[in-house]
Amino acid sequence: MPTAKKSSVKKPPESLKARLAKALGVSEAEAETRALQELAESIGLDAPAAKKSEPPEALAHGQPSGHYLPQRLYLLLDGRGLDGRGLPVEVIDLPCVIGSSKKCSVWINMTQIETRHLQITHGDTGWVIEDLNSEHGTLFGDQKLKRRMIQNGDEYRLAGYVRLRTELR
Repeated sequence: MPTAKKSSVKKPPESLKARLAKALGVSEAEAETRALQELAESIGLDAPAAKKSEPPEALAHGQPSGHYLPQRLYLLLDGRGLDGRGLPVEVIDLPCVIGSSKKCSVWINMTQIETRHLQITHGDTGWVIEDLNSEHGTLFGDQKLKRRMIQNGDEYRLAGYVRLRTELR
């Protein structure tokens, strides 16, 4: 008597549209519409339909008119890059873990950097940076930080010497 084989069907990875919809708490169609409206406004296209009414959840979160998606966060590491400001890395997957493990979102191959040194998340109040109890710490100015709201242009030092600048766009 033949035995039935179990089929191992892999679930396809979740699309960007699905992840955005999930993060915003709206349907995929609404997430797509919002993204297209933001893009049209950012390049100067007139989008009168977007201006007529704001989604109630945008008003509830206190977001300014026409801004439905969170600001993009870019990390610039240690002055590398053609212009000397640092090579920009956009934070996409959350939480964004920075450390010396190759499994981190941002990998820094330096001995003073912990395997999981710090992480970046986004909440109702904006972007947050949090040290993950690293031995050498994360400094903002001259003070070790545990957790802090990220502002545009902030400069942090990981383990006292690796510079990490933030840009909100």
